[in-house]
Amino acid sequence: MADMTVKIPFLTRVRYFSVETDRVEGRLTSHLERLRSAKANQHEIDLTEDDEAKIKRRAKFIRNLRQGYVSARSLKNEDRVPLKKVSRGVTLNGPVSVDEVDDLGAALHEEMPWMQPVTEKIWLDMRNHIQSGGVGTKFSPTLMIGPPGIGKSHLARHLGALSQTPSVIVDVSAATEGFGVVGSQRTWSSSTPGRPVQTILDTSVGNPIVVVDEICKAGIANSTSGASTSVLHALLGLLEPVSARNWDCPYYQTSFDMSHVNWILTANLRDKIPDALRSRMRIVSVPALTTDHLIKFAEKQVSNRGLRDEIVEDILRLLSAYPERHPMRNLRTVTKHLDDIEALCRMPILM
Repeated sequence: MADMTVKIPFLTRVRYFSVETDRVEGRLTSHLERLRSAKANQHEIDLTEDDEAKIKRRAKFIRNLRQGYVSARSLKNEDRVPLKKVSRGVTLNGPVSVDEVDDLGAALHEEMPWMQPVTEKIWLDMRNHIQSGGVGTKFSPTLMIGPPGIGKSHLARHLGALSQTPSVIVDVSAATEGFGVVGSQRTWSSSTPGRPVQTILDTSVGNPIVVVDEICKAGIANSTSGASTSVLHALLGLLEPVSARNWDCPYYQTSFDMSHVNWILTANLRDKIPDALRSRMRIVSVPALTTDHLIKFAEKQVSNRGLRDEIVEDILRLLSAYPERHPMRNLRTVTKHLDDIEALCRMPILM
C-alpha cells in the first residue's frame, strides 16, 4: 500500500496546555538576561527587584491567559500526556488509489465470500471516497443483521489488516460494556475513556474501524451517584457526521473530531434496534454460514498458518458432530479449533 501520510486536526477545542507559573518566570528571566547581556556586552547581568516584580506580573498574566484556552485543564497530568501526543493532528490510514481499493475488495471477498452483501458496499464506499478526493479507509456506518458466529469480528480485523487501519471490537451485551464505546464521566468510580478514543490516542490514527457487537442487547448503566448512560443514545452523536466533528468526550471533558471513524454495528434481531439509530445507518442482512463456507475458510486458514492439510478433515468431522443449524456450527468454533492446533504445533518437544 502506498505511503501517503495525511494529518487532520483531532482536538477541536484544546489549543494550549497550561504551564506552571515558575516555568514561565524562568523563561522570561532567561530571555531578559540574554537581552541585557547582549546590549551591555557582558556575560552576567544582575536583575533588579523591579525587573523581578515585572517578570512575576507578566508570568501570571500569561498563565491566566493560556489557562482560558485549556478546556481540559481539570485533567490530571497523566491524562494530558496522550492529548499532547495528538495536539498536532492524527493521520488517516488506508488506500490512496482506486486500484488499491479494488485489490482490498477482492481480498476481502476471497477471504469471506459469504460476507459479500457487506463487503461489496464497503468496497463501493471506499471507491467513491477515493474518487471524490478523499484519503484512507472510509465507509458509511453499517448495521449487520445476522446470527452469531458468522465472522463479523473477523471481518473487522481482516479489513483493518488489509488497509493498515487500527480496529477495535466492543461487545455491549453487558450493560457496563457500553462505556467501552463512549467512555464514562469522572463522576463514576471506575471512569475510563471510550475504546475508539483510546485507540486514536494510542495509534495517532483518526479513522479506526470500530465494531460494536450485540448492539441489540445494549441497555442503560447507572452509577452509585445516580448518573446513567446509554450507549444507544451516545452513539447517535457519534454516527451523525455534523455532531461527530465536534464530539464531547465525557472522560477527557473536551471535544474530538470523530467524523472519520468507521462504524460497524452488529445485531441478531433488527426490531430490537431503535428507529433513531437505524435511520443513521445502512442496514445489511447477512445469511447464516453453510458447511461449505466453513470448510473453505478452514482451507485458507490452514494454508495461511502453514498447518497440515489433514486438519481440514478434522474440522469437517468436528462440524459433522453437530446437527444442521446448530449454534456451534459457526466461525468461532472453526477458529478456536485452528488456534488450539496451532498452539500445540508450536509447543516445544520435551526430551
